[in-house]
Amino acid sequence: MAESILHEPLRDRGPGNEKTPGLWRWLWTVPAAQSEQPALMRSGWRQYVIAVGAFALTSLLNWWLQPGIGEHAAALVYLLSVVLLALMVGRGPILLGTALTALGWSFLFAPPAYSFHIAGFYDKMMFATYFLVALIISQLTARLRAERLAEQQREKHATALYLLTRELASATDLADTLGKIVRQVGQTFSAEVALWLPDAAKPGELVAYAASTWHPSEPDQKLAVRAFAASEPTGPSKSGASALEGLYWSLSTGGSPAGVLGLRLQPGLKLSGQQMELADHFARQIAIALDRQRLRDAEVNSKLLSESERLGRTLLNSVSHELRTPLSAITSAVSSLRTLGPLSPAQSNLTREIESASARLNRVVQGLLSAARLQSGQIRPNLDWCDVAELVYATLRNLGKMLDGHPVERRLAAGLPLVKADSVLLEQALGNLLANAAVHTRAGTPIEIGARLEGKEVVLEVADRGRGLPPEQVARIFDLFQRTPTAKPGGMGLGLAIVKGFVETQGGQVRAANRPDGGALFEIRLPAGETPLAPDESP
Repeated sequence: MAESILHEPLRDRGPGNEKTPGLWRWLWTVPAAQSEQPALMRSGWRQYVIAVGAFALTSLLNWWLQPGIGEHAAALVYLLSVVLLALMVGRGPILLGTALTALGWSFLFAPPAYSFHIAGFYDKMMFATYFLVALIISQLTARLRAERLAEQQREKHATALYLLTRELASATDLADTLGKIVRQVGQTFSAEVALWLPDAAKPGELVAYAASTWHPSEPDQKLAVRAFAASEPTGPSKSGASALEGLYWSLSTGGSPAGVLGLRLQPGLKLSGQQMELADHFARQIAIALDRQRLRDAEVNSKLLSESERLGRTLLNSVSHELRTPLSAITSAVSSLRTLGPLSPAQSNLTREIESASARLNRVVQGLLSAARLQSGQIRPNLDWCDVAELVYATLRNLGKMLDGHPVERRLAAGLPLVKADSVLLEQALGNLLANAAVHTRAGTPIEIGARLEGKEVVLEVADRGRGLPPEQVARIFDLFQRTPTAKPGGMGLGLAIVKGFVETQGGQVRAANRPDGGALFEIRLPAGETPLAPDESP
């Protein structure tokens, strides 16, 4: 595990940022978990040992120097030792060192020696002034030291956040982003890292990132799921289970979480308040990066899909137009053969087959062209007042031989109002429904076509007595290229999709259902309009 940029300077460096080996390093080192707490809270017993040792060494030095400098200069040496001590320890040890030096001076050097009684007024004032000055200077020095440490910690946190942001900004794809998250978070917090992402196939569930450096146990994974659902940090302290190992952050920017980040710290390490705040910042930056990557992937997929659709429409349009020319030539050639003279029975059968196949292929090409126009949004309906009864009769007339062998039952209500629609598009939609019923039912099976007024809508119905629609496919029956398993070979699944497109462009609706007594039922619903007045009937 790489060394943490948060912990390394506090464990390995002294007040002057120099390496501190041996016993002095052991006495000096402040536990990393205490380094960001207030000074009174992080004064460990080793710092009190330092305070007592400094007093003892300074007393020996004063005892050696006292014959030459006097008792008053010894107080200044004590004061210097307290200032130096404030550069290394917290407020508790400083208070202890100040009290020890004041009492030591009064006991060892202030007359009478080896007694806490101070005889002279000047010496009493010296003792009181020394204690106050030593206390104030030591506390100010300790405050400056604490501020310096806090500034260093803030700088480390800002550097760690900058390094994470820089790494995430340079990621090229999701795999690269996840790898950099695991590496950078692990280096920063000296921890093992686990990542979970939402399962696209199962909403609300998580999938573990395989390249994580930590693979939690099942109880810890439950905490990760809880953090994902609650969108807030969680861990053993909040769950009441001390045996659990990790801390977890939901990677959320305010919306749906982009995943969960888990940390397992090294034994003996804990995150302080500032480090928890830094971890929260890390979680937010990671969530932003994952959301940005998700949007980038969605944009790429959208571009690919748009380009694929555009290519498909272009190819469909080109093929359809190329097929219309030979179809026209075939139809003209058959008509010419009939005008040349009487044909033999075999020739007549062949010409009928050619005409039937040409008509069928022409319908396929027309369907492809209509689908291409719908996909490209090129259809602009020419709305005008239409008589529904006339529209039904015109559709039946144009289908001609397509409905041979299927008796058509008309059920048109009397007094139907006019509808404002594109008669060409509506006729083609109704024709597709009738042709679909003829193709998917046996010869001799009746086809019903009806029209009625229902509320403010005119409803056109086409029903048959065939096998009906598979229940699982009713909702998708109008999708492009959708065909039922029992459909006859030769179709392309365009007819019903064209019906839906043509009807909806005119402000109508279309639906499909199975009849209770067998067969399929298709409905076209159009808004009923008020019958316009003729020019000579205007008021």
